[in-house]
Formats: sequence, C-alpha cells, structure tokens
Amino acid sequence: MIKLTNEQARRFMLLRHGLIGKYRYEGKSGALEFIRSAGAIQFDPVDVCGKNAELTLQSRVKGFTKKTLSDLLYKDRALVDYPDKNISIIPTEDWPYFERFRRAARECAK
Repeated sequence: MIKLTNEQARRFMLLRHGLIGKYRYEGKSGALEFIRSAGAIQFDPVDVCGKNAELTLQSRVKGFTKKTLSDLLYKDRALVDYPDKNISIIPTEDWPYFERFRRAARECAK
C-alpha cells in the first residue's frame, strides 16, 4: 500500500492534470494528447467567458486556440463529442468502447 500525505496527493493530482509547472502539452498535438490522457473532457456549448472544453485545454496546452479544438473535432476528426455522463469530448479511437452503451440505448428506444 502506498501512503501519501494530503499535500503529496494534491500535488500529484495537479501535476497529473497539467495544472502546475511548465506546460507539458503544446499545440494541436498537445490538446489531443491531454484529452487522451484525461480520457474525456466536458463539452458544454455555453460560452460566457469561453466554453468549458476550451477553458480546460487553454489552462493546460501551450498555444491553444479555439480553432485547435474545432480542427480536432470537425476537420481532423481525432475527437468526437459523445453523451458520456453529460456531453463529453473523447478521442475518436475510443468510440468502439462505447458500443455497449449505444446498443443499450437502441434497445431501450424500441
């Protein structure tokens, strides 16, 4: 069993999520790499001071722009928005893992 202090656990989580230290991710490839690492990010279309997905990536990916996420979703198709919990953005390569949920939804709709 690994024992951590609260401070060590907090620091680990901040480092894991790319929120302290130098940027670990940069540009379009960095945005894709972060989403792969996180598994998914929330996709919220409300834009008061920036959409949630854009703010999440902007705080972690050096050189991130709104165009970066748009290109990854709609041009490169490396990411897809998917109703996981609410609406999330997931890497396209994870699409097959959600088949059982899509199948269950189709069955419930009958």
